[in-house]
Amino acid sequence: TLKVKVVIDGTRFPIELPNDATVQDLKEAVHRMFNFYAVENQELLFNGLLLLNYIKLETYEVVDDSEIILQIFFTVGIIGKNPDGQYHRYEVRAHRSNTVQDLKLKLHMYHGLDITNMNLQMRPEYYLQDRTFLWANEISSSTDIYIV
Repeated sequence: TLKVKVVIDGTRFPIELPNDATVQDLKEAVHRMFNFYAVENQELLFNGLLLLNYIKLETYEVVDDSEIILQIFFTVGIIGKNPDGQYHRYEVRAHRSNTVQDLKLKLHMYHGLDITNMNLQMRPEYYLQDRTFLWANEISSSTDIYIV
């Protein structure tokens, strides 16, 4: 068997898998272990590489005691005016280690918004700085962010 450690927010959790396990197998084991991290919301990283579901862990040279980082995606709601001037709720998928700038880039890539002079805020007079992490601003799926 293969014994790895999944790292979630700095805490290590041991998981035992068959030697021929794929990344998908590991994600399913994480889901079974915690019962609330949906497989489709998991992103696994090892040695700086994003692990692809259908690849065997041994292909990435994962061995016993390897540490694999787990990031959980959630949907962030961002409210702003669309090109017609009507308010619209845009949704982007992110994880806690994304930055505010990452949210802006996703708004541009997936929704076609011009981010040149865009500012984001959580509440009046609280502008989000581009370089800050979502976790530092306590941004989660229940947070409303506004384009100003």
